[in-house]
Amino acid sequence: MSGLAAETDEVLMARIRAGDQAAYRALVHRHLKRAYALARRMSGSDAEAEDIAQDAFLQVWQRRDHWTDEGAKFTTWLYRVVLNRCIDHKRRPAGEDLDSVPEPPDHAPDAVSHIQRRQVAARLRDAQDRLPQQQRAALALYYNEGLSGAEVATIMQISVTAVESLLKRARQQLRTLLRASAQAARDSFEDG
Repeated sequence: MSGLAAETDEVLMARIRAGDQAAYRALVHRHLKRAYALARRMSGSDAEAEDIAQDAFLQVWQRRDHWTDEGAKFTTWLYRVVLNRCIDHKRRPAGEDLDSVPEPPDHAPDAVSHIQRRQVAARLRDAQDRLPQQQRAALALYYNEGLSGAEVATIMQISVTAVESLLKRARQQLRTLLRASAQAARDSFEDG
């Protein structure tokens, strides 16, 4: 590349127009810092300036057939490309810098809450399984299925008062069983 380093920009561009990648690399090496510096002054951002400079040199390669050395220096053409890339970047919808974007809140329960809920649900299922079948049926129809007392009474072929009584006894029994379960859990931790 030492021979290419001595060539003028215009000679390098003539070779680039013919598809010479070594000439392109020499030209990029020669002007990248200045293109970056201009983009940095225009954009105010190191990352954006890097993108603009890279994009400008990509444009040099892709549009090499459009450059002519009639009356204008290569650097004039290059700086025009850099300025156009800067304008294009400013027109893009404004994105936020990834570091300045706050982490979105995680509304999912944490692992401890999830485990606690599963444990409570398991204790509740165990307690319900220990209820008499009539109380279990009344609870399931009323709370799980969302039926009214009258609907539960019709399904179970008992009176509404009997349903209310079953529900009341079932809730009392569940409280007692769950308290005992919670106490047993506390006792197991204290024993260790």
